[in-house]
Amino acid sequence: MVDSNLRRIKEKVEVGERINFNDSLALFNTQDLFELGSMANSIKEKLHGNKIYFGVSLNVNHTNICKHRCPICAFSTDEGAENAYFLSSDEISERVRKAAKYNISEVHIVGGLNDRIHLNYFKEVFFKIKKVDSSININALTATECDYLSQKEEIPLNRLFSELKTAGLGSIPGGGAEILNDNIRKKITPLKISSQRWLEVSKEAHQAGIRTNATMLWGHIESYADRVEHMLKLRELQDQTQGFKSFVPLLFHPRNTKFSYLEQVSSAAEILKVYAASRLILDNFPHIKALWMYLGIKFAPVALRFGADDTGATSFDERIVHAAGSTSSISSKDKLIHQIKSMQLIPYEVDSNYRIIKRHE
Repeated sequence: MVDSNLRRIKEKVEVGERINFNDSLALFNTQDLFELGSMANSIKEKLHGNKIYFGVSLNVNHTNICKHRCPICAFSTDEGAENAYFLSSDEISERVRKAAKYNISEVHIVGGLNDRIHLNYFKEVFFKIKKVDSSININALTATECDYLSQKEEIPLNRLFSELKTAGLGSIPGGGAEILNDNIRKKITPLKISSQRWLEVSKEAHQAGIRTNATMLWGHIESYADRVEHMLKLRELQDQTQGFKSFVPLLFHPRNTKFSYLEQVSSAAEILKVYAASRLILDNFPHIKALWMYLGIKFAPVALRFGADDTGATSFDERIVHAAGSTSSISSKDKLIHQIKSMQLIPYEVDSNYRIIKRHE
């Protein structure tokens, strides 16, 4: 090993010593990609062996009408715009019925902050989904959406989460974290909740018994230090609640956003560093997701040897990342199974709470 910093960090990791901010920064600055990947893969194998998780889910982006219109978002639009839409609970339940023939285990629901949306809307949506199939896990609403509903209904978060759980909510996907640095957020999501509020909403969800993911949108104007700060804030909250299921790095797709002048990160090394570093930094997170939709169906499996243990779900009808230029598309779990097996790994079909549905030999 040539990188002395990496050698020192490896020694700390091997004896179970937690790495600090400077160590974490060194992971992003190393040129020894393969040793970094080996370190991360070793941790992943200690946790999961050769298991790789994936799901079969339906994505429901119930509305693209959003008050925030964040500069980084290619999906949102204004009320009254030609492409504006808002799905009724009946339209959503019909989509669920059609997707049920693919044996979906989950419905993933996120969308814009629309004035027409109320708590009762989601209660009705969840009720109708459960009526189609009571075993379907409902993975819904970002921390931003939960905060919006809490403010709109003038009820505290603990009551909001209690009512959503009663209605059928099973987990929260963890979007809206972007980068947990308010100087960056003011530029990329100026109207979105603050870093501290995102963490507060996630903590309230955990205390209500709702497990969540935590995302990080990277590859725009953030620095290595911003990424490390983001992960360490998540690690600190996880120490308190143990409520995060997985960390989900999301590669920024700039097309059709106000940051379209930025070149999309194309370096495979940079992408793999993010997954390897996150596995080493987030020592209290059980899972790291490498979503094929963001990385491409052929490249995502490589991240499974750099610390990731979850490649996401089939995600029928996803619209948000596709609006920003992603061309990845899949309609069958067979492709995911094939890609996982191509890395000499074992596919495990699960829902977003990691309840095992089937092992695919």
